[in-house]
Amino acid sequence: MSESTANDPRLSRMKRRIRKKLYLGEFQELAFELKADFKESLEEEALEALLSDFVDYVESLNLDYMGGFGETWIEGTIMANKRYGSPTEEDRQALTDWLKARKEVATASASELYDAWHFED
Repeated sequence: MSESTANDPRLSRMKRRIRKKLYLGEFQELAFELKADFKESLEEEALEALLSDFVDYVESLNLDYMGGFGETWIEGTIMANKRYGSPTEEDRQALTDWLKARKEVATASASELYDAWHFED
């Protein structure tokens, strides 16, 4: 039994199979929100180049991006690209730093890691 499951009496009473189906305990998946605003509106070609580089970088970290973009912004959720995986604090910082280093980006921020399946607004 994982450390997180052993410390939570509610989870320790659940069968492993149920914890897995509910993404709890050792099967918890984390995610974070990522947002960037551009210095100016990007033309289609520049936007496509930035997005292509961004997706390549996200995938190089074994992560997935689910979100949207516009001529002046990009915003979405980052999760692991495999089941029962999670991005790390280092991944969160690396993506924020990568965006901030781009000449097109004015500001970039990321939320704290949160439970991707059991969160409150």
